[in-house]
Amino acid sequence: MFGLKPIPVLAATLVFWVLGFVWYGVVFMNAWMAGHGIPVDQAGAFDIYMAGGILITLLQVMGLAFVLSWRNVSGIHEAVKTALTLWFFLALPIIMYAYLYLPAHNSTLLMIDASHQLVGWVVSAVILTVMK
Repeated sequence: MFGLKPIPVLAATLVFWVLGFVWYGVVFMNAWMAGHGIPVDQAGAFDIYMAGGILITLLQVMGLAFVLSWRNVSGIHEAVKTALTLWFFLALPIIMYAYLYLPAHNSTLLMIDASHQLVGWVVSAVILTVMK
C-alpha cells in the first residue's frame, strides 16, 4: 500500500475504528446525540455510515504512517510527539471548522470529536511504530 507495510496500517486502522465505536457508541453516545439533537431511539439509524468510517480511518492512519516514515520515527516517545503535533496543527483545526461554522457552536461536540481524534492518532502512531 503505497510503500507502507499493510499489517501495521490495517491493525492501527482497526484499533482506531473500534476506538471510535466505543467513543461514540458507548462512552459519549448520549452526549454526542444530545449535542446533535438526535433522539436516543434513532441511534441505530447511523449504522450504515460506520462502514464509511473505516475508509476515513484508513486514510488518516495511512497519512500518519507516511509522516512517521518520512521522519524515520523509531521510538514510541517520538511517535507520540509526532502524533500530538500533527493532531494539534491538522486534525484539531479541521474539527474546529464544524464548531465555528455550524449554528450550534457546541463545545461538548468539539471536545468529544477532538479528543477522539487525539487518542486515535496517538494510539495509531504507537501501533505503527511498534509494528514497524
